[in-house]
Order: sequence, then structure tokens, then C-alpha cells
Amino acid sequence: MTATKVVGPKGETRTVPEAVARHVWVAAGGRCTICNRYLLADNVTGQEVSIGQLAHIVGWSTAPGSPRGDHELPVEQRNSAENLMLLCHDQHRVIDHKSLWEVFDVDTLRALKRSHEERIRKLTGLGHEKRTTVLRVAGNIHGRPVELNSSSVTTALLANNRFPDWILRGADEFEIDLRAIPGEPTSSPAYWAAARSHLEDRLMHLCTQVRKEAVNHVSVFALARIPVLVLLGTYLDKMLQVDIYPKRREGKTVWGFDDLGAPVRFSSELLRAGNDPSRVAILCSISGSIDINRLPSEVLDSHTIYELRPTATLPTPELITTQAGLDQFSQAWRTLLSTIEVDHPGAPAIPIFPAVPPAAAIAIGRHLLRAAQPPLHIYDREPNSPGYFFTISTEA
Repeated sequence: MTATKVVGPKGETRTVPEAVARHVWVAAGGRCTICNRYLLADNVTGQEVSIGQLAHIVGWSTAPGSPRGDHELPVEQRNSAENLMLLCHDQHRVIDHKSLWEVFDVDTLRALKRSHEERIRKLTGLGHEKRTTVLRVAGNIHGRPVELNSSSVTTALLANNRFPDWILRGADEFEIDLRAIPGEPTSSPAYWAAARSHLEDRLMHLCTQVRKEAVNHVSVFALARIPVLVLLGTYLDKMLQVDIYPKRREGKTVWGFDDLGAPVRFSSELLRAGNDPSRVAILCSISGSIDINRLPSEVLDSHTIYELRPTATLPTPELITTQAGLDQFSQAWRTLLSTIEVDHPGAPAIPIFPAVPPAAAIAIGRHLLRAAQPPLHIYDREPNSPGYFFTISTEA
């Protein structure tokens, strides 16, 4: 059928004005209103061919066999753009099948048309400056795989008025895929070494694209072990524009910050002064509390210890749910690092014990000035034990 033909439930056709047909095709972006299939090419052969159909919401006649034809809409208005939707052949058959008329009633189809056309208008209205390079980091979290697909990323970006550029995607499903690295459940030293090597190898591609000015904005979707995310943050230079999208707890495929949330502030406190001012450690009690008495003896016996925590509430996994909350955490972290620079000059390294959400872990790495500040020695919880062990250093 040509682009100006509307198709009835029995295959019969009528011609609508070209201006009406063009309006429907353009508003739908050349895609099926229901399944989003691209309708200007054949999926099998790849040949350019129009496979879309103009379908009626309210049937074109009041006859008994006309789908939704008993609606009050006047017959002379039923070939208008407002009453036509662009569909693929399969979805057209579905909505016009008599057994599904109650499922696909007039209000439902109008809502589908409105939602699809609003999405197309919003997406096509995004200029080149709204392009963002996607960086997905997927690992196992204590043996559990991470779900992070392209559709959930696109949904999150569009909600933030951006559209994705997949320039970093390689042979793997994700830009940085840590799921196949052995030793994660037992946190073996080999796992942390391999994770670091893989992370650095993949980020070399990002650095190359940044130098070529092919990338100027990055959107990070990351769910992996906290030490890996801290290290990741150190490679995301603060001069580069970066948006971090945390995974929300209420859904497997929901990413991004909430628009509204309770204000939260953070501050640091000196827990214990050590004898050697060059030895200093940090506890980050944000998503949970770090028990100072369970630190390794080499830290507990000799280091000055600071704790970064929320000022007016207890640590919880849901504490940082807004961009403002992450910004407040980042500011408190930078202030603590500046304090250590002044009060503890010459510190060779800073052991850090982070109980933080993934977004905060990335922020810890991003706001560390590796050229001027000591490297972080990142510790994690021992498997099946309340103690802590060294994992990765941010030292270049």
C-alpha cells in the first residue's frame, strides 16, 4: 500500500489526502506507534520499502464490522490525522481483530498515539549538543549478575533530555564488562588485578576519543564492586562533563536520580589521632556504618582516622537519591581531602573503607586529585567475615 492509503480490517483501502498521510507519518517518526518498528525498510532484506499502514482509531464507517465504528465521532472526521495512526501490518491486525476491540478501545489507542508522537517529537528535538557517550560498567555483585540493557539506558537519557552515542561499545555486550572475571565471589587478589587491568584497557578507548574531541560528555551507568567504581572515577577527569545515573532500588531497569528527595548533608569527624601525622585513614559511612574496631591492625594501631557520614541521619543505602545529595557528598569529600592535605603533609597513601552507594564511589574517585593528593588504598569487607581487606590502589 502507498503512504496515502488507509487499510480496513478486511484489506480494503481508501485514499486520504497526501497532507494528512504525511502528517501521520512524520508525527510517528516512520515507526509503528505500538511496537516502534521502523517502517521504511524490510527487516529481513534491509531493502528500502514502505511497510507501514495508516490505521483508523475509530473505524471509517458505522457498519457492524468496523472496529470501534460505533463511536460518536462523525464519519466525515474519521479520515483526519487525529483519527489515524501509523502501524506495522502485524499491530494493525491485532488492534482490528474483533476479539481485541475491548482491549484496544478508542481511549487506549488515542493514548498510545499521543504518547508515541510526544516521544518522537522530544527525541527529534534534541540537538547535537544533547548527545552523550554511554559508559556502562557491569559486574557481578557478590555473585549476582547486573541487568543493564540499552533500552533502560535510552529511557533514562531521554528523561534527562539527552540521546545516546554508543561510540565506546566494543565486542562485548557492555562497554566495560567485568562479569566473566573469575574470583569475584571470594574476592581473590587475582580478581581485583584482572578487574583493574580490564577497566584500564577499556578506558584507553574513552581517553582516545576524548583527545580526538569525539567525546565531550559521558553518561555513566555502573553497577559493580565498590573498589572498582572508585578506581573508575579516577579516570573520569573533572574537566570532562560527566553525568552519573544510579540504579534505583524500586525497579530492575530504572536508572537515574529522583527529582525530589529529602535534603541530606555530610560532614567529617576526627575519630582518633595517631602518633604519626603522615599516616591517615578514612571511613565513609554512607550506605552503612564502618566499625572502627574491625579495621585491620596495621591501620587501627597507627593511623589518624577520619569518618565521613551524614550529619543529621543514620547511614542507609537509600540516602543519596538526588543529584543534590550526591553534590553535597562530593563537597564534603573534597573538604576532607583538603583538610588532610593541610594537617597530614607527606602521607604516602590513604587507606579508605567505603560503605557507599555506587554513585558516591564514582564521585570519590572523580574528586581525587591524583597529581597532588595521596593515592587511595581501597578496602572491602571480607567474605563471610566482619573484617576488611585491601583490594585496589588508585596509584597510577
